[in-house]
Amino acid sequence: EQVDGNDVIAVRDRVEAALTRARAGEGPTVIEALTYRWHDHTTADDASRYRSEKELEAEKKKDPVARLGHYLGANGAWDEARENEFIEQCRKEVDAAVEQYLNTGPRPPESMFDHLYETLPSIYQGQREELKAKGRGDD
Repeated sequence: EQVDGNDVIAVRDRVEAALTRARAGEGPTVIEALTYRWHDHTTADDASRYRSEKELEAEKKKDPVARLGHYLGANGAWDEARENEFIEQCRKEVDAAVEQYLNTGPRPPESMFDHLYETLPSIYQGQREELKAKGRGDD
């Protein structure tokens, strides 16, 4: 099923319908949300080689966040005060997350094995134990 990937309301509607079908035992749904990549594909890409600035600017006018904001504003559900409050709330959450990260000590080297597999294969057990021993100064 195709949907305009720049239309948040349309995407939500199609996902909700797909979830309803799945929960009713009617099987999976594939949703193709069509959108536009504003930036280079990779750091080795230069999108200006195959698309014009005019094309890019036309696509930026379809920004899903701005589009939803305009819709909500036109319907009285969003305004500048709410947006500023939301931005401040997000800023505080990001600042708190950064602070928590900065105050988190380093993980022991052997922890890199902790979430690779449900059960760590025996081939890696020895490597994990060796790192753990080095961390304790057992070498």
